[in-house]
Amino acid sequence: MNPFRRGLVAAILLLGLTLPAHAQRGPVAAALLQYEAAVTWEAVTPDWRRIRPGWLQQVGSASTAGQVSALMMQLEAAITWEAVQRSWRGRRAGWVAEAQSARSPGEVARLLLELEAVTLWSAVDGSWRNTRPGWVAELSAVAGRAGRSTK
Repeated sequence: MNPFRRGLVAAILLLGLTLPAHAQRGPVAAALLQYEAAVTWEAVTPDWRRIRPGWLQQVGSASTAGQVSALMMQLEAAITWEAVQRSWRGRRAGWVAEAQSARSPGEVARLLLELEAVTLWSAVDGSWRNTRPGWVAELSAVAGRAGRSTK
């Protein structure tokens, strides 16, 4: 992750500390920000650069699992087919349907874990290999199941 993106994510995470305690901006939203920061510019559509600043603000202020899920779907839509495993073409429609109806942090965590698992190593920053195990463990705890440690 380049220094600018790392600093931006850190600032957004710190901003989250000032949100009300009831806000969903908890582990799933934070994990979504971490994942997005690890995805390379080459792995997303060109319009993501324009969309991203507002998207980051929306993730920072999301107060429900449904809102976080909608934002996760926006990111997924910006990720190119070349950045994901071929199997995603067959699974994507079902994943989108599940994401549209997700209403709990556990459901969103499970879907985010699935999206990350189909993301190719070439589509993420090299530092993600070190970050990923803890990230998977945290989201897996929210999802209520053991996470996979490999891609």
